[in-house]
Amino acid sequence: MAEQLNIGLIGARFAGNFHAECWRCVPGVVLSAVADLDDDAREGLRARHNVPRGYREYRDLLADQSVDVVDICVPNYLHAEIAAAAMDDGKAVVCEKPLATSLEDGKKVLSSQARTGAMYFYAEDWIFAPALVRAQGLLAEGAVGRPLFFKGKECHNGSPSQFAQKISTCGGGSLLHLGAHPIGYFNSLLGMPESLTGFCSGGGKSNLLRDEVEGEDWGVGILVYPDGTRALVEGNYITQGGMDDVVEIYGSEGVIKVELTFGSPLRVYSRAGFAYAVEKTDFTRGWTRPALDENVSLGYRDEMAHFAACMMGREKQRRGTTAIDGYNVLRTVETLYLSNRERRTITLRDNGEATL
Repeated sequence: MAEQLNIGLIGARFAGNFHAECWRCVPGVVLSAVADLDDDAREGLRARHNVPRGYREYRDLLADQSVDVVDICVPNYLHAEIAAAAMDDGKAVVCEKPLATSLEDGKKVLSSQARTGAMYFYAEDWIFAPALVRAQGLLAEGAVGRPLFFKGKECHNGSPSQFAQKISTCGGGSLLHLGAHPIGYFNSLLGMPESLTGFCSGGGKSNLLRDEVEGEDWGVGILVYPDGTRALVEGNYITQGGMDDVVEIYGSEGVIKVELTFGSPLRVYSRAGFAYAVEKTDFTRGWTRPALDENVSLGYRDEMAHFAACMMGREKQRRGTTAIDGYNVLRTVETLYLSNRERRTITLRDNGEATL
């Protein structure tokens, strides 16, 4: 059983920094290296988090024999390439969503893992969000009776990243980039849906608001599971006022409502404004509800602690976090896109193919 894990971060911007913050809270974990093409971003992360080695090229980090685990925090289109290369080099992998930007590339990740036997962790943080963990406990207790209908959304006013705005580098629009969270969470609870119906804005000039985004800026999916349970998922770039993450569960005997991002017990009125309230907020004047610690409330800290415990042989990997789970999230989104294009409900066969 490993007593220390050496983490190599690939990507030193937004995700890389909050992953670094979370890893530093996990006993037995050491941030040993970071790779990023941007010298300022890379060296800034090294300074903030006391990372001893920095590399410009990710393949140089993979060649570092001291690195046990590669944590991939780069634009979506690089996820599959780097994950496969890392596993081929004998590293365990933690990867932000999505698994890949296409099913073809997703299959390459699965093939690499099957060939190498490497550990792969699909980093769906909602599975570890304390409020959603508590909600799952209430469901299991029967607090709201038989669950009938689930709703989940992640919405905000759009990403400034050029990689999120292009289909070639993102893989899709808001339904993939944001809707992957409720889809991944519901799949972890309910398994794969039986039938799917998707509705999306048209992309570019046919979007509701964000014509700079090549993919959709608004997308929803209706998922029907084999036992008749329904779920509605949404991801959009048209929501002002900060990132809005919500899950609602309707049962035969009650309702559970979870506000992941606007559920802070702290309320502040400020004339001058202050540095930060909630991710994607435009300003902080007037009344706001500043987050206490988004790394905790959104599940990132407990997610990294679980991954480390699995790699050290202390815990069994949780449902919803495997490479297959990541592939099934991608397959769900791709099927919703197909449904939207063809204006029909699509049923999934057991072998994963779509049919009428």
